[in-house]
Amino acid sequence: MSCRAAMQQGEQHSRETGAALIIVLGLVALISSWAVSAAYDDTLALRRAENSRDALRAEQASQSMLWLSVKVLRGDARESQRDDLEEIWAQQTTAFPIDDGNVAGVIVDSNRFINLNTLVDNNGVVVAEVEKQVKTLFTGLELDTQLVDALIDWLDADDRPHGAGGGEDSSYYDMDYRVKNARMNRWGELLLVRGFDAEVVNLLATVAVAGPVAANGFSAVNINTAGADVLMAMFPAMNGSDAEMFMADRPYDNVGQALLGKTWAAGVSPANLSVVSDSFMLRTQASFGRVVLGENYMLHREAGKITLLSSERAAFLPAVTVEAKL
Repeated sequence: MSCRAAMQQGEQHSRETGAALIIVLGLVALISSWAVSAAYDDTLALRRAENSRDALRAEQASQSMLWLSVKVLRGDARESQRDDLEEIWAQQTTAFPIDDGNVAGVIVDSNRFINLNTLVDNNGVVVAEVEKQVKTLFTGLELDTQLVDALIDWLDADDRPHGAGGGEDSSYYDMDYRVKNARMNRWGELLLVRGFDAEVVNLLATVAVAGPVAANGFSAVNINTAGADVLMAMFPAMNGSDAEMFMADRPYDNVGQALLGKTWAAGVSPANLSVVSDSFMLRTQASFGRVVLGENYMLHREAGKITLLSSERAAFLPAVTVEAKL
């Protein structure tokens, strides 16, 4: 074989070897990419499975907190003829550790708040006395009282704008819904009312509720548990000092005893005041792994019987962290 032929043969072998190496490298890269993709898919599937498991555990923990709260409220009804902030259900305790997570719960007396659903009576007509109370409440919170007008139009049965801030269907021209013209079933409905954003709703959650209304159209405020803002809204002549003194003397056994000799209570009907509560909220927060679940349950208590009225995710309500009230 000539030297020239040998060189040509060597060059051809080098080209073949180089091509083979490129193919091998390409296959290695492809296999590596597939392996990384497969590992990512496996990790993602595992993460989803873990999240699904933890979500189920959080739901079960929340349900357990619900039934524990029902038991506590039943026991309270048997043992006490009044409801106040010194009772067992109102005491603070730490969150409960469960397996690899924890669950906390807060029982809140709904009767310590003003029920926004009582802005209208059972026929959908505005109740002037409650409107005045709610507007006083909004003023105390430094909220625009025209928001109350908008809320009334959401609740009342007529199609006439109420007050300076009212608005019926025409005010919702840019929404895919219209006014409800009925009472709210859940607190979250407030976010649908024109002007009510998350900041307003969260602030109101400390003094108001959207709960069930008794057959007589009233939702009594419990003077043993109501805060200063609510008390001053119920008693227009009451000032901050009056409220502090009144709360310092609690609990009261009956409304008559509580209001005896109180000049600021003159002219206020005791019909929608009480020392007993029939409506409670349970706010729970369960944490497992990457899952944090908040729930808000509305409970009604009558003659020791507890009825679950509604439940909703509590994204827009004050969070429950390390403290609970059970």
